Amino acid sequence: MNIGIIGSGKVGSTLGEMWAKAGYQVMFSFSPDPGRLRALADKIGSNAMSGTPAEAANFADVILFAPNFWAAETAIAQAGSLAGKIVIDTTNPYRWNEEEGLTRMVGETVSGVATLQKLMPGARLVKTYSSFRPDALRQLAKQPMEKRLAVAIAANDTAAKAIVAQLVEDSGGRPFDLGALDNASLMEIPGTFSLSDDLTLNAALEKRLQVLGY
Repeated sequence: MNIGIIGSGKVGSTLGEMWAKAGYQVMFSFSPDPGRLRALADKIGSNAMSGTPAEAANFADVILFAPNFWAAETAIAQAGSLAGKIVIDTTNPYRWNEEEGLTRMVGETVSGVATLQKLMPGARLVKTYSSFRPDALRQLAKQPMEKRLAVAIAANDTAAKAIVAQLVEDSGGRPFDLGALDNASLMEIPGTFSLSDDLTLNAALEKRLQVLGY
C-alpha cells in the first residue's frame, strides 16, 4: 500500500517512519523546506520518498493529512482533488502563538473535520491520530500489547475505517471504533478523548461506554 503524507511535521514524519518500517511505501510532502523532506526520506530508507502534495495524492492509496490546521486549505489546493481517496485527518482546529496562546479556528459547535470535509468533496474521510503526541505512540509501541496506546477512529465509511484500523495496528497502536465522523470532535481539543497520551485500550473502551453508551 502507498501512503501519501501531506504535512510532514512531527505527526507526519513519525507515522511515515513507522509505516515505512512496517513495509509500506510512503511519500512525504508539504513543507516550506523540500530539502528537509528529502533528507527525512533518505534517512528512513528505500520505502520512503518525497514530493509535492499533488505527487503524494497521485501516488497514494491512503493519504495522511497532517498539516497545521491554519495551512489546511493551502495544502488541499496544492494536492488537487482528493475525491475517492481515503484521507486520514489528524488535525486539531487551533492556532498557537505566544501572545494569544491556543486559539480555536472554527465555531465551538463545529468540528475541524466537518470544516475539512467541505474542502475535500468526495474524499473518504477518517479521523484519527489527533488525540495524543506522536512521541507517545512511538514510545508505547515498544510496550506489551495491553500497555500500548489506544487510538480512536471515527468515520462514516466502514471499509475505509477498517483499512485505517490496520494502519493503526501497524504503527504500534490499539485501534478502537469511535463511531461516525460526527463523533470526531471527541478527539479534538478539548474533547473527551483529546490529550490522551497514556490511554490504554481497556480504559478507552470504558470511557467510550460512559460517553457513547457502547
